[in-house]
Amino acid sequence: MPEIEFTIDTETGNCETKINGIQGPACEQTARQLKQVLGNPTTDRKTAEFHVRPRPKRRVGSNE
Repeated sequence: MPEIEFTIDTETGNCETKINGIQGPACEQTARQLKQVLGNPTTDRKTAEFHVRPRPKRRVGSNE
């Protein structure tokens, strides 16, 4: 299940977000939406999960 994790440093006020459970272009779209709400981050790192490309789903069945 996708989730967004927020970590806030109470001394500096810096907020770190981590997107879990969303792969590839959908992750980038989610990050873009977060930037609209939170503003531009000071750093932007892509996780290994971001680089996974979703596989197309194949339909199995008869062609009747």
